[in-house]
Amino acid sequence: MRISVVVCTFNRDLYLGHCLENLKNQDFNAEDFEIIIVDNNSSDKTQEISLAFIEQNPNLNARYYLETKIGLSHARNTGIIKSTGKIISFIDDDGFAKKNYLNELNTVTSDEKFKEFLAFGGKVTPVYNEGMEPNWLSIYIEGVVSKVDLGNKIVPFYKKYPAGCNMAFRKVVFELYGDFNPDLHTRGDDKFVFDKLKKNKVNILYVPTIEVDHFIDNYRLEKKFIVKLSKIIGQSEAIRLKENNFKLGIKLLEYILKLNIAIVLALVFLLNKHITKANYILLVRYYILIGFFIRKKI
Repeated sequence: MRISVVVCTFNRDLYLGHCLENLKNQDFNAEDFEIIIVDNNSSDKTQEISLAFIEQNPNLNARYYLETKIGLSHARNTGIIKSTGKIISFIDDDGFAKKNYLNELNTVTSDEKFKEFLAFGGKVTPVYNEGMEPNWLSIYIEGVVSKVDLGNKIVPFYKKYPAGCNMAFRKVVFELYGDFNPDLHTRGDDKFVFDKLKKNKVNILYVPTIEVDHFIDNYRLEKKFIVKLSKIIGQSEAIRLKENNFKLGIKLLEYILKLNIAIVLALVFLLNKHITKANYILLVRYYILIGFFIRKKI
């Protein structure tokens, strides 16, 4: 098997079917990829939709697994164990792969000039109910909607990372460096893996044509959700670095610096009469810093 596509899902039956249909319609040989559906103990129609999809598409290598331990990392690790492909790709249940997704992933991972790259990520384009980007969003806080766009050229990831809804690895990564960390929240477990790779000087490649549309529910754009998410980002970083006091201190200084930079950027937005953008860049940076000090579950 060439590529395993892992779809971890939890109570997202509204979108899961569309996600699977996009994988079914890939411009790629069905014999060369498999779809691993990992149900993280959903209480909706996830199992019904998954099994119906498998039954209706006997030509596909699609399998369903139930992971009763709640947490995205548990589901992702189950996906790794059940995968047989040399490349393991992760797509969210509300992520919709472009028709050439697997073909592009196969091309770049088969290319000798990219053989030193063990991890990959591509463009992630948020899709909104209203069809328009929220007026508070700016390039400085695109991470809260998982937007990834480093341009239209293949380049290594340096300071940034692939988004969890569109990331792929050579399977050897997990054999050499371990799986996802179940102690971390959704916003931290993928970064945990990428950090381990960077520490070991493993290269990560951005490929713009490996592209996924990512649906953003209306509730994920509400102020209270952005506050909660920002806290989780800060908390996840603190948990990720808890064994290294020096790095904890550096991260704290980084967050304080970013908050001060956000204040300057907010003033610029205000001068240009972008009041909402000014408010939200401060909101996100402030609550990320607050989350850094929270130890109980958010």
